[in-house]
Amino acid sequence: MASVVLIIIILSILLGLLARRIRGRRTPGPLTVAETTPTFNVVALGLQGSGKTLLLASMYHRLKTPAGQCYFITATRDDVLQLNEWYLQMADTATTGAWPRGTAKGETRHFTFTVKTHIDGTPHPILNLRYLEYAGELLTDLQDAGSTKQKELFAHIDSADALIGVLDGYRIRQHADGHPEGPLHLERTLNALLPVMLEASAPISFVITKWDLLTDLHPDEGTRLSIVRNLLTSNDHFRSLITLHGATRVVRLIPVSAVGPGFATIDPNGEIVKTPQGAVQPTNVDVPLSAVVPGLFEQIESRLDHDDIAAIRAEVDRRTRQGALEAFASLTTFAGQLAGRTVLAMLGTPTAAFGDTMLGFFLDSRMGAPPDDDRARLSRELNEVERRLENVQLARRRVMYDMRRKVDALEGRLPYSRLSEGGW
Repeated sequence: MASVVLIIIILSILLGLLARRIRGRRTPGPLTVAETTPTFNVVALGLQGSGKTLLLASMYHRLKTPAGQCYFITATRDDVLQLNEWYLQMADTATTGAWPRGTAKGETRHFTFTVKTHIDGTPHPILNLRYLEYAGELLTDLQDAGSTKQKELFAHIDSADALIGVLDGYRIRQHADGHPEGPLHLERTLNALLPVMLEASAPISFVITKWDLLTDLHPDEGTRLSIVRNLLTSNDHFRSLITLHGATRVVRLIPVSAVGPGFATIDPNGEIVKTPQGAVQPTNVDVPLSAVVPGLFEQIESRLDHDDIAAIRAEVDRRTRQGALEAFASLTTFAGQLAGRTVLAMLGTPTAAFGDTMLGFFLDSRMGAPPDDDRARLSRELNEVERRLENVQLARRRVMYDMRRKVDALEGRLPYSRLSEGGW
């Protein structure tokens, strides 16, 4: 009998130590919920020399601080160094006057931007933009044997959330002036872009680069854009593409200039050269992304809110759920207390009570903080998390509002920028 008592005492001590260890592990930290930051894939397609690189550099320069809007964009250090180098070379009129090297045939450039805004004084990510830039010749030129670049391009196009067709404003100017290379280059551009855009399910838009070179077409910018629009829609294939995609969503024609008016001119040899003492003043370079992101974000906003709520519920469930081992440990510790021995004596032997899960939960309430304190703490943490999520939702909507505001301003000034009327 004495040996049995000794064994029971030793087991009680060991189980008590186990209980304290388990309860120490269960001490929860503050309630936190991982928020979802969506990523959108944007593919820009345009022939070599169409101005894709300068547009990208100017866009980053315009959006790298929250000047004029509530958001800004960031990128990796290497990407920032590259974009800044392109921008400085583009803006430099004091040395060689050279332009940054454009996308070579078959070359792919990848950049990942994060759109951020400040919440409670801290930068907070709203979305990621994976921006892929391709030379359109990859869609039309014969590839070397064994090359997989064209296959990779089509895979990226198929998975794109938005497609941007880049039209060279210099070539459009040649077309309008009656230069024979103008119509030929436009036909090559459309041959590269239209087939993939016709089959794309993603939203599409078109950007006219080097808009500053078309100033002489007409003094009024709206009339100038209508001339270019009429030139493009005179092509049956382009018109059919707009009809197809425009049935369900807006297709836009966005004039942009990476350098702005008066910075560059066309010399007698037909080359684009910088104007001495010219100053870079980018025009509309932030609008192309503003035109596609809100529509994409609208499609997933309700899902993001649902995911955030589900994450809160899962965390609360994890906090309030107790495993069988924890219940067992709580019970053995409780059995060593005077009140525990009294309750167990009423219920029977400890062995008989060990299998009762509900008893384990009841006994757990005897350990550590009282349940009312636990609930109060959890309630405070829940309120804080909910406040945080509300602030995130409001921040998302502010960013989308600012983006839409830019597009609305463009369309108010240039109504011909809407090639179709369906949707937003």
